[in-house]
Amino acid sequence: MAQGTRTRSHRCGIQTAWTEAAGAEAAVAALAASLDVARIAHLVIFFSPVYGVEALNAALGRAFPGVRVAGCTSSGEISPMAGLDRGLVAIAFPHDGFRIASTVLEAVDNLDAERASASIRSLRCAMEKIGRGGQRFAISLIDGLANAEETVIAAIGYGLDGVPLVGGSAGDELTFSETALIHDGQVHRRAAILLLIESDFPVEIFKNDNFEPTGVKFVVTDTDDEQRTVRELNAEPAAVEYANALGIEPDALTPTSFAAHPLVVRVGGDYFCRSIRHLNPDQSLSFHCAIESGVVLTLARQKDLVEATREELARLDARLGGVDLVIGFECVLRRLDAEIHQARHSIAELYRHYNVVGFETYGEQYRSMHLNQTFTGIAIGRPAGP
Repeated sequence: MAQGTRTRSHRCGIQTAWTEAAGAEAAVAALAASLDVARIAHLVIFFSPVYGVEALNAALGRAFPGVRVAGCTSSGEISPMAGLDRGLVAIAFPHDGFRIASTVLEAVDNLDAERASASIRSLRCAMEKIGRGGQRFAISLIDGLANAEETVIAAIGYGLDGVPLVGGSAGDELTFSETALIHDGQVHRRAAILLLIESDFPVEIFKNDNFEPTGVKFVVTDTDDEQRTVRELNAEPAAVEYANALGIEPDALTPTSFAAHPLVVRVGGDYFCRSIRHLNPDQSLSFHCAIESGVVLTLARQKDLVEATREELARLDARLGGVDLVIGFECVLRRLDAEIHQARHSIAELYRHYNVVGFETYGEQYRSMHLNQTFTGIAIGRPAGP
């Protein structure tokens, strides 16, 4: 087994493995050597873009012949041991206990709604052929630079007809240059992967954040919806108005500022984060979510990240009668927040205890919502019996 490669077998039959081996060929070979390949029906992977998506895709085809593969680039990989420094994480679903159907939605930045609906209907038909009456959920992996999550989630939500959805937007280590997805031997960009999964084990989707609203409000008065750029807040340059609320100069705004002082929007009595991506030279602000003119944004204050995460994982553990593993999608801004507060070690301990595997995203999906600065996922319970 290559140095820096670990594996874990879970009671539900899923195997997880992670590696920081250098180079696509070496990383995939390390995974193949550590996993029982004969047991794998479907492989879900999250990986650093430094491997090169084409090289990684080719290596996976050679090492895992006949195994269906879905995955995406990330801004950090999550393993039960800790976050990885430019690594590769794999979730290997077994032949028994889970049924999986998957599809790709192409050109999501100009999504053909009719074609998308047809793809999702075909996906549901495929699941009906293999389903056995277990609990179903869906996972979305969406190109995080296509600025299309809201449109994609709307189409998926309509087509799934009540099947709960979670997922994440592919990242690229905060370079914002190129994200990519892999599906059954093909590399895709400006696309989305949808996995429909049926489980023989108890499951529950969740979302978790660590902020609460303050009394500071901003009305979005000028915006470019397609580019997710807000030009004005309260009829003032967006960066100036936001920075004034923080008591700093606009030029002092950084990704850590955005992580520490998120903006939230109220929907149906609950608050959802609308995180800022970056400051632009014209003092507009680019966001990770679409923002419409007239929307009221609220400045939020943070709660303790570790305690908020601990409470949610403990709730899931009690509800499921024990968590076997968690497939998680965590905003990269939460990692920055954890670094600011020197909490990464404590978060890693929680993830080790609850077997959390996943990746750091450019956005998270939960049911019909596209979110930011949130931890979403699917918790899989332990099998019944001793």
